[in-house]
Amino acid sequence: MQNKALLDFVRTTCSFDPGEAGYLPFIVDSVLAGWLKPEFVRLLQDWPDTFIIRPRGVTLSGELGNVEHRTAAIAEITESLAVQGVLSGWRDEMVSVSGDFYSEPLFHIERAAARRFGLLSFGAHVNGNTVRNGAPMMWIARRSDTKAIDPGKLDNMVGGRIARSMSVLETLHEECLEEAGITAERATAARTAGTIKVCHEVPEGLHREIIYVHDLYLAPDYEPVCQDGEVAHFMCVPMSEALAQVEAMANGGELTNDAAIVVLDYLIRRGFLSTERSDYIELLRAIKP
Repeated sequence: MQNKALLDFVRTTCSFDPGEAGYLPFIVDSVLAGWLKPEFVRLLQDWPDTFIIRPRGVTLSGELGNVEHRTAAIAEITESLAVQGVLSGWRDEMVSVSGDFYSEPLFHIERAAARRFGLLSFGAHVNGNTVRNGAPMMWIARRSDTKAIDPGKLDNMVGGRIARSMSVLETLHEECLEEAGITAERATAARTAGTIKVCHEVPEGLHREIIYVHDLYLAPDYEPVCQDGEVAHFMCVPMSEALAQVEAMANGGELTNDAAIVVLDYLIRRGFLSTERSDYIELLRAIKP
């Protein structure tokens, strides 16, 4: 048994190769920081003192020798790009850029610019689970129509980008409270369940993210309640429907790409996807960092 369309979706969402697709590497202090579309690189030619552009890639000037100088120089440029309309969805939220989560930051940048620069970001997501009438269930969120990205789509119960100076657990607790009304005391019951990776094209450029996945089991009568307006409503669905939503991604589907992979990871880990599937190993390979 195999769902080739689903496997193609997972590979496209998680394992896109920017180099093969013509993106140019963005190197900072000898670290691969991001991937840039050629048309975006042409815009960066307006700042020759900051970006050194060569046929094989773009580097940040060696004159910007520390985090503070890099952050200041890039902030000036991103603000200019926002005024030009190149960047949209400005959030006044800084994210840290590094080779991996535990490395020292190379620089900090406005979150709205992350996809334009193809930067690796980090997030924390929570699968909300319960049991009703003996059947395992999963909480799914419907994103608000006012969200800058993926408005109105289905999502994990809780999920958020890890902002500058925030830890995974701090992000988890903050997002649980804001998006689902789950207190820090209740959120401490969430169990770490590993990570997944996503790398896929978006209109702005490239979405690259490592997501720290957590499972949180809630009482059958508990209902999450959004506090910050980012979720329109929640629904509690059986695992068969959660799987159907993931499989629907092969034809578009309603889940966000990230949420679909997080749900798929859960269904694999908890045995809701059969090892008899001929694509079982390939699905696992595609979603893991």
